[in-house]
Amino acid sequence: DTFPLHFRFYVVLNRPPTGWYQGVGFIEPMDIRKRLVYPPTDEDMVVMCGPPVFEMAMRKTLFHLGFNSSQWFSFAADDNISAHL
Repeated sequence: DTFPLHFRFYVVLNRPPTGWYQGVGFIEPMDIRKRLVYPPTDEDMVVMCGPPVFEMAMRKTLFHLGFNSSQWFSFAADDNISAHL
């Protein structure tokens, strides 16, 4: 609540618990546009965490939305994923 303009998050789960109020399934480009940052500016950073296949899909989606690789951080162990964009 202290910095609402500086930090936003959106969690998507494949199998959410009862009463879950955020995303279910996959993060779509509209989710990024509506809930995160869009269009990206030089000051924006997207941080993601999930299985490598999720992070690879997210990197491709971010790239197609105009984010460059310096605007995202993922915890994937394989940095070669970005070479497949």
